[in-house]
Amino acid sequence: MDLSSIVASAAIAASAASLPAPVAQPALPAQADAPVYAIGEQWTFRYTNDLEPTKNSTFAQTVSRVEGERTEINGGSVVLDANGNNVKTASGTFEPSDGKLQFPMSVGKTWSSSSIYRSGSWASAVERQATVVGVEQVRTSAGVFAAFKIEITASWSGTEGNRGEGTARETDWYAPAVGRIVKMDYFDRPTHGAPTPTHVELVGFKPAPAASARPASQ
Repeated sequence: MDLSSIVASAAIAASAASLPAPVAQPALPAQADAPVYAIGEQWTFRYTNDLEPTKNSTFAQTVSRVEGERTEINGGSVVLDANGNNVKTASGTFEPSDGKLQFPMSVGKTWSSSSIYRSGSWASAVERQATVVGVEQVRTSAGVFAAFKIEITASWSGTEGNRGEGTARETDWYAPAVGRIVKMDYFDRPTHGAPTPTHVELVGFKPAPAASARPASQ
């Protein structure tokens, strides 16, 4: 090996030695149990509506009460069931819940759910089919999370108000470390109307105070 090759090899070795060590990504267990929430736990989400940007917003959700299988957020303006599904949101209610999550959760699990969504004078019957298609390290503005990737197809039909009907596709990434869906891509296609893509992403997380901390996910 000539002198120039030796110098080049030494430079490459020195450059490699100066690189930071790879950061270990969080691992995901083969199975996750339902989340257990604690008072004071807080998530901040960013909502983006591609069709109507005026609806874009960033909002925080803080656990204010936990009683049995019911978790109240922001003083009860949002309510979650035992699986972390929405029963009540700022815009409407689901009877019995939106059914997006089911536990214990593992890759390959499938389930279906039926619900009635009500918002003001409008109501819709919703049928969902969900499958856990894999696990991924999903990057969000709040960090990288080990998450179960869930694919959902849905159909909906208005039962009150201005009626209407349509279908929807949704991909959710559920992260046991924070007990919530940390990223969601949703595409709604009404039979009569413009398709509406929306996105939700976790942008911040604050654990509960130590005295009431949520137990680690199994």
